[in-house]
Amino acid sequence: MLIWDRQLRVRFRWRRQRATGPTRTLRRASLTLSLAAVLVLAHCGGTNPVREADSLRSQRKQEAALQAVEQGLGRQTRGTQVYWELALRRSQILEELNRREHALAWLESLSPLRGAPQGLAVLLIREQADIEKDLGRFREADRHLTEALAMAPPRTRITANLKVRRARVLIRLDRAEEAEACLREAEEYSRASGDHSLDPYILHYRGEGLLAKNQFEDAIDPLARSFQQFLAANNQAFAAKLLISEAWCYYRLGQIDKALQLYQQALQMAAPEDRHLVLGHLGNISLEDRDFAKAADYYRLAAAGAKGRDQNYYPRWLDNLALALIEQGKWAEAERVNSEVLELENHIDGSPGLAMALVNQGRIETSKGNYETAEKTLRQVAESQSGDSSFALDAYSALADLDARQAKPDEVKRQFEAATALADRVRDRLREDENKITYLASLTNVHRKYVDFLMDRGDEEGAFAAAESSRARLLRERLDLPGSKVRSYELAKYKAAARAGETTFLAYWIGPERSYLWAVSASRFATYRLPGEAEIRRLVERHQRAIERGGSPRADDRAAGEKLFHLLVPEPLRQDGGSYLIVPDGPLYALNFETLPVGGIRPHFWIEDATVAVAPSLDLLLGREAKPIKRRSVLLVGDAAEWNPEFPKLLHARQEMEGIGQLFPAVERKILSGAEATPVAYQRSKPENYTFIHFSAHATANKNSPFDSAIILSREKGLPTAKGRLSVKEVLSNRVTAELVTISACHSAGARTYAGEGLVGFAWAFLQSGAQSVIAGIWDVSDYSSPLLMLDLYAGLAGSKDPAEALRAAKLRLIAGGKYADPYYWGALQLYEGALYPGARSRR
Repeated sequence: MLIWDRQLRVRFRWRRQRATGPTRTLRRASLTLSLAAVLVLAHCGGTNPVREADSLRSQRKQEAALQAVEQGLGRQTRGTQVYWELALRRSQILEELNRREHALAWLESLSPLRGAPQGLAVLLIREQADIEKDLGRFREADRHLTEALAMAPPRTRITANLKVRRARVLIRLDRAEEAEACLREAEEYSRASGDHSLDPYILHYRGEGLLAKNQFEDAIDPLARSFQQFLAANNQAFAAKLLISEAWCYYRLGQIDKALQLYQQALQMAAPEDRHLVLGHLGNISLEDRDFAKAADYYRLAAAGAKGRDQNYYPRWLDNLALALIEQGKWAEAERVNSEVLELENHIDGSPGLAMALVNQGRIETSKGNYETAEKTLRQVAESQSGDSSFALDAYSALADLDARQAKPDEVKRQFEAATALADRVRDRLREDENKITYLASLTNVHRKYVDFLMDRGDEEGAFAAAESSRARLLRERLDLPGSKVRSYELAKYKAAARAGETTFLAYWIGPERSYLWAVSASRFATYRLPGEAEIRRLVERHQRAIERGGSPRADDRAAGEKLFHLLVPEPLRQDGGSYLIVPDGPLYALNFETLPVGGIRPHFWIEDATVAVAPSLDLLLGREAKPIKRRSVLLVGDAAEWNPEFPKLLHARQEMEGIGQLFPAVERKILSGAEATPVAYQRSKPENYTFIHFSAHATANKNSPFDSAIILSREKGLPTAKGRLSVKEVLSNRVTAELVTISACHSAGARTYAGEGLVGFAWAFLQSGAQSVIAGIWDVSDYSSPLLMLDLYAGLAGSKDPAEALRAAKLRLIAGGKYADPYYWGALQLYEGALYPGARSRR
């Protein structure tokens, strides 16, 4: 597991800007006090060590400035203002020399600040809080900022400044609501005073607060506005920090090209002492993409940039460098780097980097054949009762590798079982924060290795069962549902379910080096080995690009699509008129199998041969049988009022909703449109009473935090700050009994495709809340063809067709019509099933 930021342990530092923004306010106060000190010294006929120190600092002669301050302190008594001015300068110069521990020890030695003028006391306490924040001591920093606020005069610029500073600390303490309250109070000062110099900082930390909660799409707007304001003020160094955060948001939303563009821009703008942040982020992205050589290159540069400048980040970049080297098998260099990390981390109390370094050390000792030392080191992490459980999972995974090298298959199995048992124990104490996502990454890695282990032993049925159990567990984890422990089923149960639904399950498991397909029908179980993720992703992305271009595909694109079809649906599994339930993984979340081209004498799409639906997890599908519904009623929600330029008004949403509504009697339909289409109105409409629920709106899908995905609706009248988002959390809190929920949605402006896993999480939230099926789009639904498709879909549903049958018939009608035969117009919508329809497929 690598160390990312708020999402995957890359720890953003809010560096103190020495002449701008919040700090500038305090510097001005310090200057005022310095002038008072000068007058005192002039009156006494003495020299001015404060002015001498400031002059040397302006010439970047910090050591000489420190010497002048210390000499001046030796000539002053503690009760004079000059003494406290020099005391403040000493802490600041020690910070500038990267001697933060010494600066903190100095400030602690001054407490209590008896005799210090009130203004200087506030500055000294603020200085101590800043250092504590930089050292990761956020609780102490918050305590001291609270103390400074109690001393500072209310409704003044310095108080607003301290509020902004406290907000950034509260964000790191996972106290987002308190942080937002501090930012609002600072905003009130700006509005009342007309002093808007703090505005870019308020926007910045508001964005960081949203980013910290994994609300990446919401964070982009305040971060981008803050960036523009810093740029207008010619503060490029701070603007670069905003670009780093904004780039991270785009990366987590799956918009890789946009993220990389922003990172490159930040690299050009960043101050020399901050360039390592960009380089480290690029290393993290390369590491997640499994380009270990490129990741190592970035980490070397990041570590070199942080060395001697940033003692907080330097060991973290080395930690990740060691991991990248281990993954390349460069054991000697990895050991040298990791030894330095261990030496550094051992001096930091409670450092999460120490556990990671110990896991790396265990893997290194394993490679050297020092099995006893390796096991002792890894067990120290695996059996730890405190800290981040992600590292314990990594340790169990490394122990499994250790036992495999010693040809102990039973011990390997025990290690994986211990990791799974740990996952079931720790789930309830995880929060939706940095621990959550790193934990899920480590848990996914354990599951993948376990499946590979079982396949290598020839236990294909066991591997399939482990994969399905893993899928169900991860879905529950990502949606923050209680009780992540899920049942495991025997193969006979899956076959019985396939028989009941008259369908074939195609369950995919995509791994870095190798992938698998398990096919389960009423009478057979078959395993197919597939290539690794990189090749499958390349083919999927090429197929998707061809669809987005529209028109007749080029010959090479069609050939690539046909290759993908033959790879994913082997010939023995193909049956004209067959029914298939797809369980996707990895890049397959972004693929609609219906759009795959079938070659031969009559080229066509697979939808013309088969009925295809998707299940997020077979284990969650089993045991849920679709119930017959006699009453046919519909709740229509959409055509929302625009309140964010990211989500412009949909031109044909009203037409779509009105057309569907006319298919149902007036007493069996309810329409929430325009300003009435709010999240609160949806919740009050008793959605549990409707057979069909239809949304015609924008939506956001967050693959890393599906809990933060949302349907974009109108805001409440008269409440400009009200939420206009129906979140997954709210979906889960409203029980429904619908046969079908349809999300006929467009994504936010500037992004044409969804992050597939986020959409699956969103769809499954409705399934979990009681819906039998969900239709949702995996790319922007065409605002032109969608009304036609939806009318045909609901006409079929009103005529008692089941959702899969009705959706397929509507799509085939578009294909036959010619005008919208291109898969761009019909392929976006995909059916997710949360219940089996016994015998329904036999009607086709």
